[in-house]
Amino acid sequence: MAHNRVVSFFKTPVFLAKEYFHRKPDPHFQYDFVNGDLKAKAAQDAATMRRDGIVILPGFFKGEQLQQMQDAFETAVAGRPCKKNPDTLLNTEFLHEHFIFLKAALDDYLLEVMAGYFQKRFSIGRYSAIRIMPTDAGRYGSFQWHHDSRGRQINVQMLMSPVSAEGQCMTYLKGSQDVYYDHYRGLAGGSRFEKDLDLAKDPALASRVVKLMGPAGTVGLFDSNGLHSGNRNNVEKRDTVSFNFASKRHFKKFTVRKEHLEALEPKKRQILQFNPHCEIIA
Repeated sequence: MAHNRVVSFFKTPVFLAKEYFHRKPDPHFQYDFVNGDLKAKAAQDAATMRRDGIVILPGFFKGEQLQQMQDAFETAVAGRPCKKNPDTLLNTEFLHEHFIFLKAALDDYLLEVMAGYFQKRFSIGRYSAIRIMPTDAGRYGSFQWHHDSRGRQINVQMLMSPVSAEGQCMTYLKGSQDVYYDHYRGLAGGSRFEKDLDLAKDPALASRVVKLMGPAGTVGLFDSNGLHSGNRNNVEKRDTVSFNFASKRHFKKFTVRKEHLEALEPKKRQILQFNPHCEIIA
């Protein structure tokens, strides 16, 4: 038995207890970001997430708003090569510079769906703008089957460029989001499942795979505890802005301008400031 498995044996009970309370809904939590038909539709999308772990909203952002987001994206990733992934641009510190993305992340409908899924308070935990250029196929890092080793959280991935089924779309294993992992499989290298999934030999498993694809402006919301994978190939670039929303743990520091914060409704300010590391700057 490998040493890390021995450590896992002793740490797993506490690890699972923390995860249970991390996921437990708050019976006193109330939310009301949309109403009428939109509220009913958001409830359906939240139910789809509870069943599948993912919901995709094709062409959610469009028109002038989408164009502004695409223009801001170009500025955000320009001259920012990613050290870990070849042919990739990455920015994880742009929120204070681009109010358009803050507004998108706090879109009423998206918040309604996430509130229905979390059933407790939540905030932005981290975010990124990523351009993945066409490159040779490879399975490494996040471009293999994995979960994000942060328990129940929601990733909101916004496509800033069209992504086809043959392109570098993210793939997600529906129904894998509710698994409780032992300490070893819940962290670091243990969260990689590339060798555990043989889709070619298991048609039932392969039928559960969904691709996050669609026209620019498409949004995918998915529970990052579910197994998912990025994919590299030479077909097309993929531009995405992603926000990770957390309900308790794993909050990262981010900055927001005071004028931007004050331009938001009070309930949206409360969402941002639920992250204890939210820093307000002039």
